[in-house]
Amino acid sequence: MWEEYRAVDPAGYGYSRFCDLFREFERRLSPTMRQDHPAGDKVFVDYSGKKIMIVDRATGVVREAEIFVAVLGASNYTYAEATWTQKLADWIEAMSACSAFWWGAAACRPRQSEIRRPQGLVLRP
Repeated sequence: MWEEYRAVDPAGYGYSRFCDLFREFERRLSPTMRQDHPAGDKVFVDYSGKKIMIVDRATGVVREAEIFVAVLGASNYTYAEATWTQKLADWIEAMSACSAFWWGAAACRPRQSEIRRPQGLVLRP
C-alpha cells in the first residue's frame, strides 16, 4: 500500500511514518462490516456446520441431524430446522418449509420460467 501511495505522492511520508499513521488509522476502525439489505431483497441460507443428536423415544436410537438456517437480510428474522442430511432432497424440503413459514404455501411454487435445473437433473412427478 505504501508503494502505491509513494507512486502517487513521491514526496510523501517515508515507510515507517506511513506505517505508524496507518496503524493509528486502523485502531479507529470498527471491525464490523455494515451492509444495507432492503426488505424482501435477500435471504441468506446455509447449514450451520453443527450437528445435534436426536433420540428416538420409542427405540432409544440416537441419530445426528444437520441444522438448516435461513435469515432474512433486512430484519435478521431467522428460520432453523433439523434435517437428517445436507443432501439436495433435504435442502429442498427445508427451503419449502422455510418459504411456507415466511410467505405462505403459494410462495413455494415458483413459475416454470424461474426454475433452473442443474445439468443431468431429471425431475419426475
